[in-house]
Amino acid sequence: MKSSLRGFSKYVTGAAFVTLALLVPNCQPSGGDYGAGEGGSGGSGVGGSGSGGSTSKGGSGGDSSGGNGSGGNGSGGHVGTGGSQGSGGTSTTPKGTGGSGAGGVSTTPKGTGGSGSGSGGAQGTGGTTATTTVVTGTGGTTTTTTSTSTSVGNTGTTVVFGAGKGQGAMTGYGYVALGSADSISSPTCGTAPITSAAPCAAGTTWSATDKLCVTGAVPVLDKTTPDYTGNWGLSVGLNSSDPEGKGLGQAFTSVTITTTGVPSSGLRAIVHLVGESKDTQYCSPLTSGTAIPFTSFSATCWDTAKPGTAVTAAQATTVDKIAVQVTSNQTAAITVTELCITKIEFK
Repeated sequence: MKSSLRGFSKYVTGAAFVTLALLVPNCQPSGGDYGAGEGGSGGSGVGGSGSGGSTSKGGSGGDSSGGNGSGGNGSGGHVGTGGSQGSGGTSTTPKGTGGSGAGGVSTTPKGTGGSGSGSGGAQGTGGTTATTTVVTGTGGTTTTTTSTSTSVGNTGTTVVFGAGKGQGAMTGYGYVALGSADSISSPTCGTAPITSAAPCAAGTTWSATDKLCVTGAVPVLDKTTPDYTGNWGLSVGLNSSDPEGKGLGQAFTSVTITTTGVPSSGLRAIVHLVGESKDTQYCSPLTSGTAIPFTSFSATCWDTAKPGTAVTAAQATTVDKIAVQVTSNQTAAITVTELCITKIEFK
C-alpha cells in the first residue's frame, strides 16, 4: 500500500493559503484524495458553510457546478471550517476532480462527509496459499507382473499346432521326455540340450512351427539286465491346457494321432490323467492315422495277457497329456529322426 503527499497553494482575496494533504492510502476505492479544485459557488459567505462541490473522492460533485464555481475564491471569506462535506453520493468515477470545501481551502485534510463509494475495507494480505507438493520417492522396488500366457478353452475335435502350442481341442504346450540313458538333439531348451536331468520348463526351440517333432537316439537294452528305468526310450507330446493340469474337458470316446518321420512303427500312444502321479501313464499300440478308443489305454499295454488298469469312458474328459513314445528294445538301438505329431483328432 503506497501513500502520496500533495501540496498546493491558492490565493483567495489577496491571502495565501497553503494546504498540505496528509498521507492518504491509495487503496481503491476510498473517499478519494482531496482535489486541488476551487471552492463551490457559495464560498462568499463569512464562515458560511458552502453548499459547494463535494470534496469526497469520486463524488458525483467532482465535476459539479460548484467544482470550479465563480465563488471559488470567495470574497472576503476567511478560512472556513470547511463546511459540511457534500454528500456527494456514490461516484462511479475512481477519482473525483471536485474542489475543496466552500469559502476557500479547507484546512481539514479529509472531510467527514460520506465517501464516494466506501473505503472498501482494508486490503487483505491474500491469506495463505496452500500448495500440495507431491514428493516422488527414490526408494522402493517396483514389481512388474507380466502374464506370459492366456488361458483359452479347448474347443472342437481337432488339434493343430502353432509354434509349439496346440490349437483347438488341446491348447497346451508341447514337450519331450526321455530316460537318463537316452538322448535328444532336437528340440532344445533355448540352445541347451534337453536331458532327463534338465527338462525344459519353458522356451523350447522346435524344428518346425506347425508340428511337434523330436530327433534323438535310444540305445539297445542289455539282454541280461535291461534298464527299463534309465533306458525306457523317448517321447514327444502335448498338454491339454495352458497352464497345464486340466483335462480335455470334453467327453471323447477315441483319439487319432497322425505322425510322420522315423520310426514309423513300434510306436505307442500315451495318455495321462489329471491328478495322478507323473509315473502313472496309460499306453496303447499306435498306428498313425488309426483311431484308438480311450478304453484301450491300459497301465501295462505291452502285456496283452495282463494289460493292467484301463482308462474308463468317464475318465476321457480328464486326459491332460497325450504323447507318442519310442520304446527301447533288446534287439537294436533306435535312431529317431524328425518323428513328428502333425495332427490329433477326437471322436
